[in-house]
Amino acid sequence: STQRMSVRTRWQQLLGIRPEEGRTVGLFFLHNFLLGIGTILVYVSANVILLENDPARNLPLAYGAAALAQLGAGRLYAHFEHRLALQRLAVRVLLAAVVLTAVVGVLVVAGHSVAAAVAIMAGYRVIYLLTNLEFWGVSAVVFDVRQGKRLFSVISSGDMPAKALGAVLAILIHHHTDLLWLLLTAFGAYVGALLALRATLSSHVVEARPVGRAQRQQAVAPGLQRWFGSSRLVLTLSLGMAAVAAVTAGIEYSFFVNVKLRFHDQAEVMRYVGTVLVLTYLVALVFKLLLSGTVLDRLGVRRTLLALPVLMLAGLLLYEALRLGGTSSWLLYFCGLYLGLEVLRRAVFDPVFLVLFQPLSPPERLQAHTLVKGLYEPLGLGLAGLLLYLGHDQPALNQEVTFVWMLALMTLALLLLHRTYGHYLTELQHALSRRFTPAAAAAVVPEAVVALAAPVAEAPSAAEEAVDIPALVQALGDKARRAAATDHLLRLGTAALPALAETLQTST
Repeated sequence: STQRMSVRTRWQQLLGIRPEEGRTVGLFFLHNFLLGIGTILVYVSANVILLENDPARNLPLAYGAAALAQLGAGRLYAHFEHRLALQRLAVRVLLAAVVLTAVVGVLVVAGHSVAAAVAIMAGYRVIYLLTNLEFWGVSAVVFDVRQGKRLFSVISSGDMPAKALGAVLAILIHHHTDLLWLLLTAFGAYVGALLALRATLSSHVVEARPVGRAQRQQAVAPGLQRWFGSSRLVLTLSLGMAAVAAVTAGIEYSFFVNVKLRFHDQAEVMRYVGTVLVLTYLVALVFKLLLSGTVLDRLGVRRTLLALPVLMLAGLLLYEALRLGGTSSWLLYFCGLYLGLEVLRRAVFDPVFLVLFQPLSPPERLQAHTLVKGLYEPLGLGLAGLLLYLGHDQPALNQEVTFVWMLALMTLALLLLHRTYGHYLTELQHALSRRFTPAAAAAVVPEAVVALAAPVAEAPSAAEEAVDIPALVQALGDKARRAAATDHLLRLGTAALPALAETLQTST
């Protein structure tokens, strides 16, 4: 028992989990693992059918239908997000996912047409959207700013082994009759996720409490606030994620179509796709679980945020070099591009994407995440579906045109995400500002400040209070003195806040 405890403690230390957080992180990991199993099994079922008949035409149709379905589901979720308590909403969303999985199962058994395949893909996308909104809605409220930076990469890695397992099952699937068993397993996984959610709700108050904040000095124009809220962070992030979603769909489409051109037998197609997915999710799991927290600490939020668009631009530019060189190994190139995109998205981009929302107040945080995932990502998917469908009957020309608009959109995403980081710093500064006028409540500390600067030990002694706080703040810029200065400032707690707030206002 002592040895088991020692191993568990070592793992927790390696992953940055504190002892009191162990049960909560375990429940979130299990919750995400079960959601991952359900989602990948529905995804496999949809793609098995779509790749059977003319994927160059049917995949864009499926993207367009899925985008429309996601827009409807996202608006419905946003409607109830304002009217139901988060605890009740999360449970109802998972119940809806269970029902949708049953509907998809009926479609798989009864329908073998292209329309049924497109409906199954739309169903998969809606299930993925709803489970994603539910999971991150709960986690964004349960974990504060500091915990989010440490733990988002850990709790979100639960779906990686699940998706690798689903991809292994995909290799074994050859007939429609087998798909029903996959969907029954997905049904059971979603029921298990619902039980894990109930266990989480029983031990935490999951509530998005409003927090008083000063009015933003740099707010979104009044005419746009209906669509983006008042934060410029949400505006640039929404547009950037729409561009990233469109490029992601373009790369996925290119990969699947080239696999279908290379392999004509359905079993070979699924064996190849399944092998690539297994490799992708296992690499992403290792990177996300063991390295992504370190990468975020070492590179910082800005470089980590920009890693995806920069590296994908490099990958897309490589296409032109290979084309001029007359290469014939396009399948290998698209396989590498797809694998690289998925690993970057899952292991690097998703955790930092969620960290960006944390300086917002809890209600704004939930609204912003719903807006990006439920409105702007589907718009990006729909744009990609439209562009791909317009050129599907001319494959050679379509591939060239596809890379042109993917390059353009990824360049736009890079510019927007670069601006997003600046707005993220502004939101941190806004969170550190006093919530009310000085006369009204000068001593009230905002929620984000409690998370960023709460004392970790007993109250500071008289000797600590007499320390030169501005000198400690300046020491944060020196790698050799940073750790000691951080510990000292944390012991000082709220006494250090005026100097920190002044630094945020005067320094870049």
